[in-house]
Amino acid sequence: MRRQVGDLPGQATPPPALGSRRSLKVSPRRASSTDVNGESEQPEDTPVEVNGNRSVSSSMINDKYKVGKVIGDGNFAVVKECVERATGQEYALKIIDKARCCGKEHLIENEVAVLRRVRHPSIIELIEVDETPSQLFLVMELVKGGDLFDAITSSTKYSERDSSAMVFNLSGAVKYLHRMNIVHRDIKPENLLVCEYPDGTKSLKLGDFGLATVVEGPLYTVCGTPTYVAPEIIAETGYGLKVDIWAAGVITYILLCGFPPFRSENNVQEELFDQILLGKLEFPSPDWDGISLPAKMLISQMLQVNVDTRFTAEEVLSHPWVTDESPADSHTVSSAEEQTSGDAPEPLEPEQGSPILETKQIPSPMV
Repeated sequence: MRRQVGDLPGQATPPPALGSRRSLKVSPRRASSTDVNGESEQPEDTPVEVNGNRSVSSSMINDKYKVGKVIGDGNFAVVKECVERATGQEYALKIIDKARCCGKEHLIENEVAVLRRVRHPSIIELIEVDETPSQLFLVMELVKGGDLFDAITSSTKYSERDSSAMVFNLSGAVKYLHRMNIVHRDIKPENLLVCEYPDGTKSLKLGDFGLATVVEGPLYTVCGTPTYVAPEIIAETGYGLKVDIWAAGVITYILLCGFPPFRSENNVQEELFDQILLGKLEFPSPDWDGISLPAKMLISQMLQVNVDTRFTAEEVLSHPWVTDESPADSHTVSSAEEQTSGDAPEPLEPEQGSPILETKQIPSPMV
């Protein structure tokens, strides 16, 4: 019997015990390569710079930033625009209500600890952290293009050239994380922000590191989002870094056709999981008739049920379709008429209520 939330197997290294009295404490130090959530004694009011990120005392946010309108909200956090008074630079300010995230403290600590360690052009940048007894403030890079989920639902599908550029960005971020033995575990369109440039090109930035962890051995916690979850997570046989490649493969498939590769006709989670475990990949007509063979071959390699034969991030990045050596612009955004004609599969829908979700409901910093 597959376990649901409340009946999860343990990780190789279990997370710290959580209780109603546990306070959210964000360490100002750089975490070690084997301790994402490590804490150490630091003077509370001492500003610390970590990997270029600044930790500030709890009274400085309103002094340093002009806080503007709300641009996103969630179960226990809100995201607002803010402008640094000294420079005029725009940022996103994530304000986390500690009282409302009781029992989920480890997700917040994960996100802060990982973001403090990383610096990559395709990963949302944490600028600085501020804290009061009741709130945690994260000043983050502002991305104005919205998230990939909204972009997909408005456009349905992308050209191969745009899709390959997005896969390049995502795979670059995953390669960077995997070299640090960090697995994200919740790569999905809602956690990818779209950067739009004046020339019309787009790029992606990865955010939401609440489920990220260091891989020191097989992991067993069932977590993630059903449509993007790898078969080895469902099978509970132990998993590692390559669950991120599976999720990226699902996203690549969706970018090109507008619907996921594995789905339940009746929206039944057990049926979906059976499809994922079977791993029978199809490219149905007419949606895939105009897509190049290299694109299909790459997706097939990313969605291998056998983890040993599944591509690594490096192999994805070196594939001709991603390096722009082969993709043809055979496929542009479909019209509304095309989207509603025929017996096409159901379009992508958000999965906020799934019973295996262990993702925090904190909005990413976006407009």
